[in-house]
Amino acid sequence: MKPHAFSVGFFYFYPMKFKVGDKVAFLNEVGQGKVLRYNGDEVVVEDEDGFDNTYSENELVLKGHLEVQGVEQKDNHLAKKMDQSSAHIKSVLEIDLHFNKLVDFPKNFSNSQMINIQLREARTFLDRAKKSGNKRVVLIHGVGNGRLKEEIHTLLERMDGLRFYDASYAEYGTGATEVEFF
Repeated sequence: MKPHAFSVGFFYFYPMKFKVGDKVAFLNEVGQGKVLRYNGDEVVVEDEDGFDNTYSENELVLKGHLEVQGVEQKDNHLAKKMDQSSAHIKSVLEIDLHFNKLVDFPKNFSNSQMINIQLREARTFLDRAKKSGNKRVVLIHGVGNGRLKEEIHTLLERMDGLRFYDASYAEYGTGATEVEFF
């Protein structure tokens, strides 16, 4: 429901929920971004990867800042060091396409909506990974009844400049596909 509108002459104005520069999270997607501008009734948001996407206001939520006072952070330098070293160990970018990882309220979607969202996320992930210069990525689709894996493989077969195969069984079991760009 939109906030109460006010009018000036023949024009109706709706108060904006967000301001330019606000940090927002996506309700139906993983991630966050920064409000760049309004485009009519829609909000243009720059995501964490630097891409501009358009959303309606009701698909976004303002990110609050959690301030913790009076708590001393210990071993902060050690945590940073571990983050840096683990980044070197894990050189393959991956995305978990399990539906409950992609949206906040997974029970609100039909099966066809779920598969379409999962495929859209996979395609967006692949496009961004390739543009960023990644050579290998892993799509975690899970085992289930095999429908998502089948759809992912169909998507990959239609794309140029890559090859794909089952990811490491030791690491992912049979629930992931590895993609190499060339």
